[in-house]
Amino acid sequence: MIRLKAFRAIDDEGSCLAYAEGHRRVLDGFDLGNISTNNVAWAYNPHVYVIMAYDSLTNELLGGIRVQIAGGGIKLPVEEAVAHFDPNVIELVKAYHRNGGTSELCGLWNSRTKAPNVGVTINLVIAGMALCSQLPITSIFTIVASYTLKIALRMGFAIEKNVGKNGEFVYPNSNYIARVLSMDPRPLERTYGTFKTKILDLRSNPMFVRKEILDDGKELIYEHELHLPNVGEIEPYT
Repeated sequence: MIRLKAFRAIDDEGSCLAYAEGHRRVLDGFDLGNISTNNVAWAYNPHVYVIMAYDSLTNELLGGIRVQIAGGGIKLPVEEAVAHFDPNVIELVKAYHRNGGTSELCGLWNSRTKAPNVGVTINLVIAGMALCSQLPITSIFTIVASYTLKIALRMGFAIEKNVGKNGEFVYPNSNYIARVLSMDPRPLERTYGTFKTKILDLRSNPMFVRKEILDDGKELIYEHELHLPNVGEIEPYT
């Protein structure tokens, strides 16, 4: 059984630091420890919301994902990653922010040693998308590499082709081609049917319990605790 729990970052420093350490280990395993967003500054940002995945029996941390809302003078990770070679991303974020608040789905990781092939990654993304209905936003960004592009598109994201070279740029190093994508997370108009159903189930019941059928035919229970008791007001983009 796997439990997904959501909270505002500033409400649980200890869990944020555990998340950051787990993420760092995964990045180090791919020789990506110097990635620009590999830090813990987000743990003290009142506009960051975290979802962490745990083994329900052992309470071991298996992975996590974050939603960071733009504002309060703090750049989104996408701006930090992209602005040095394409400053247009800053104006893009500002424009989306003025249109009802914007955000980023970021910091996704899962432990390949503790939770291989049990669906943690995709279920964290689904939970992150579900969480958006509790937040003061009308758009959300994400950065994906080529190997995760298909999942992002099926979630309903579209490539921002005005960023980089027709939407593509080298990041975080020469081994990877990345893209900036965005969407309105509210209507889920372009979201693939199965994903859309799961997201809507979690929005209607943040404590939803779901049985997942894994690729090997085994069953696994996912418990969710996605209600956010503390959500801050949207702040100006500066």
